[in-house]
Amino acid sequence: MYTYQVTQGNGVLPNPCGPGFQSSTTTYTPTQAGPITVTENSQAVGGSTSTIYFRVLQVSDSPVPNFTVTACAPGTVQVTLPGAPYDGYTVQIGNSTPASATPGAVVSYPVPAGATTVTVTGRYTSNTLCTNSATQSILQLAPLSALTIRSITLQGTDALLDVAPLAPGYRYIVERESTPGVYQPLPATVQNSSTSFTVPNAQPGRYRLRTADACTEELRTSGAVPTLTLTVAPAERRNELTWQLLDSPTSYELTRNGMPMTALIRPSDRAYTDTSVACGVQYTYRLTARYTSTVTSVSNQAEVRATATQPPATPRLFASFDLRNRLELTASVARFPTTGQLTYLSGTRILATTPSRSLRDSSLTSFSPGAAPCFQASFVDDCANRSAEGAPFCPAVLAAELVDFRGSSVRLSWSALRGAPGTPESLTYRLLILNPDNSVLRSLPVSAGAYVDATPPANQQQVRYRLEVTGAGLPAPSYSNIASVTRRLEAFVPTAFTPNGDGLNDVLEVKGRFLKTYRFTVVDRNGQQVFQSTNPSQTWDGRVRNEPPVPGSFVWRFEAVDEAGQTVVQRGTVTILK
Repeated sequence: MYTYQVTQGNGVLPNPCGPGFQSSTTTYTPTQAGPITVTENSQAVGGSTSTIYFRVLQVSDSPVPNFTVTACAPGTVQVTLPGAPYDGYTVQIGNSTPASATPGAVVSYPVPAGATTVTVTGRYTSNTLCTNSATQSILQLAPLSALTIRSITLQGTDALLDVAPLAPGYRYIVERESTPGVYQPLPATVQNSSTSFTVPNAQPGRYRLRTADACTEELRTSGAVPTLTLTVAPAERRNELTWQLLDSPTSYELTRNGMPMTALIRPSDRAYTDTSVACGVQYTYRLTARYTSTVTSVSNQAEVRATATQPPATPRLFASFDLRNRLELTASVARFPTTGQLTYLSGTRILATTPSRSLRDSSLTSFSPGAAPCFQASFVDDCANRSAEGAPFCPAVLAAELVDFRGSSVRLSWSALRGAPGTPESLTYRLLILNPDNSVLRSLPVSAGAYVDATPPANQQQVRYRLEVTGAGLPAPSYSNIASVTRRLEAFVPTAFTPNGDGLNDVLEVKGRFLKTYRFTVVDRNGQQVFQSTNPSQTWDGRVRNEPPVPGSFVWRFEAVDEAGQTVVQRGTVTILK
């Protein structure tokens, strides 16, 4: 009698045919993978058993292939195959012909039009019965957008790249040109959701952006944009800017302390000089190279403190008196610094230290040609460099006096102007006779330092004069002080008059010179006021309270204030005769 036994590993499996099974044919289905041994035994009459045949069989598993589908750009898909247990796989994209693939392989496949699934089938080399397959949907990324670096900005040792919006799902790599035409990837982190990212420790050169997916390492590259490295160094009252840039732009934009400058920089330039600087002031510059309306390269911020070591030029002074006899000083100097302090002096006396280029001095109250004042100026710039004191400037000083008691003529004398750029001989003097409102009544040229006006204005009690000096390189006419003389105000009142209607000496009137406004009062012997007038057109006909004139004596009083502000008082008596 024959019996059968099945073993797998170290275990004896139950006899599938039951005890006493003697047939030579049976069926057994393994429940797990691995080798199994089938033994045929013979049993003698006396009960002894002996093996007459055995066979070792290999049982294989057939699981569903556990593969991965990775999204790529439209038209391509990546499949990652499992390593075990199959000896090989086939990959079918849609309804295309299946392609063989080795276990553990990562393979990219073209996606035919209309295909939406990937089917992977696992097979054994020596066992065609044990096989299985699985199907997954094809994943694909959104279409790739254009790659554009809109700007590259240097910030310290880093570079900040601003790019156009990026399509999600792709890998983006920043590259720098290492040799002409050859680009190397950089360790910059690029987030799909961001439009700006930083390149640490950025070196000068051209930068571009490359995109890749799981299927293709280089799908597209952006245009290259070079870095712009700016340096600035102080020079004598100027700042020297230089920069490194591989490609010339269409235009430049320069800012200083955050404000745009109207700098004329050509696309081919690599240097610029800023001369509008103040010594000791800190300046921060930034340069932008514009390639298109949307693509720029922005430099690092470059800082410098402006300086100067040479003394400023010596200021030149100009002086003139205004119509109120105040001295007006104006300083000018070549290459005048924008900031600093001017010191104005009269002899050794400091009038003022001020940044103003002009000064008005009201300290002069007396004017004598023999003691004409002279003025100088010096300048200290914003870096404490001091100029030499400028040449003295001495404006003309004018004096006037009456020649006789009544003032029928006026004697004038003046000091010569000194300190003009040209020669004293090229100076021109003109004497101005003024109206009371300081307008010019008449003028005449004069040369020597003295003149007698024999025809002063007859209707002016106070006569005003002024000198105008021109020529010799003066920037404007220089005027002397206004010198004036005041002639005596006089009132003439008759001692008697005859108000009898004969047309001769019928009224009492005040006559004189320089009479404008006054108070003329007549009182009787009792001190009662009988008449008062305030101008020459008002006369007295001798009536008292509308009564006809009566012969008698009366007392009068005249009071006026002249053009010099002096009070003039005169008294007398007048008699009414028949």
